Amino acid sequence: MDFPSQLTPIPHAAGLHAWMPAGGGSWGFANCLWIVSGDEAAVIDTPYDQPLTDAMIRAARPILGTRRVSTVVNTHANGDHSWGNHLFPGVDIITTRSGHDHLAHEPTPQEMHHLLNETPAEGALGWYLRRHFGVFDFLSARVTPPTTTFSGKHVFTVGETEVELIEVGPAHHAGDLIARVGDVVCAGDVFFPEDHPPHWSGPLQSVIDANETILGLSPRVIVPGHGGLKGPGDLSEHIDYLRTMQSEIRLRFESGLTAREAMDDIFRRGLYPQLGLPERLMIVIALEYGHLRGTGPDHTVIELAHSAAQWAFDQHTETRQMPVA
Repeated sequence: MDFPSQLTPIPHAAGLHAWMPAGGGSWGFANCLWIVSGDEAAVIDTPYDQPLTDAMIRAARPILGTRRVSTVVNTHANGDHSWGNHLFPGVDIITTRSGHDHLAHEPTPQEMHHLLNETPAEGALGWYLRRHFGVFDFLSARVTPPTTTFSGKHVFTVGETEVELIEVGPAHHAGDLIARVGDVVCAGDVFFPEDHPPHWSGPLQSVIDANETILGLSPRVIVPGHGGLKGPGDLSEHIDYLRTMQSEIRLRFESGLTAREAMDDIFRRGLYPQLGLPERLMIVIALEYGHLRGTGPDHTVIELAHSAAQWAFDQHTETRQMPVA
């Protein structure tokens, strides 16, 4: 796969550039924001593996020049936003305290490699992992813990540019943060447009609250965790989507449907057909059901991923078995 050979300048924002490796319909290709000011640079999020991170660093060289990267920020602990940290040796790595504490519950690169290569290919999870994660070199990735953690808010400078970090988790993840640089906000995965988003912590109300926090900052440009650059109108539409899904899931929970029955029913209604990867709603529904039961997140990441994979596998199998007219 070809990766961007250049960073994308953020319009009317001197020193800010985004690396956006892919659009909708994919897992693992997260956006990263570069902040270049004075003789320093910082990176918000690092890619999933070494080939991706190396490609990003090559793309940044014309902008970086002789400057050194002094700081890396991880918006949360998912590997596609943090497993390239080790390729920035000696930097200050910043994330939330809760995100750091959750590292022990995240799959490691070695576990992802094992799942990708050892899970039976004829089963739902193996089929799904190979389809969506087979391009990644997990043996080249590494978990590199933060050197600085915070709760609430944290401010640091890159050259002459101030960066404000605001904790908004648990929402997408246990330890979400957003980064504000002037009127540009790097949202991480709390803002996940273009596809149905997977959320691993929740509840959905917390994801909605996180997005409303972003909107309250009056951003001109928003860098989502995945997909293209967005504006406040896009964010408002995403909040509407989240509220709709929150209502639809609650309705089916109160009607006594299982998570899978709720998924099938919502899918039959044809809500948001423009969004890709509908199977990820299985993750959100299972998570939201746990919160509605009062138990909170009661599935592991792998269990949640397997539920999405199984639904996608079943749809794929049913489609292949349909008679040709």
